[in-house]
Amino acid sequence: MSGKGTILTFTVNVQQWVPGQEPYIIAIVTMDEQPDLRLTALLAGVPLDIAPADLIGTRVETRFLARDDIFYPTFVPEGAPA
Repeated sequence: MSGKGTILTFTVNVQQWVPGQEPYIIAIVTMDEQPDLRLTALLAGVPLDIAPADLIGTRVETRFLARDDIFYPTFVPEGAPA
């Protein structure tokens, strides 16, 4: 897979699972190679106060976030710096 897709919908999570955790965006993304495949993941590089109309339909690409020797897939807007 190319790791590229389009944001279908999203939510801003404000629940602190770890004390001091900042809010973050969780997006549902349809993948280019299989539009009926939807992945749920962290969306990085986007302000939390973005309007839904400005984010839904945005093209994104996969990046990986390393935590405790585990690599988690995340999405960023297409063309965002590495």
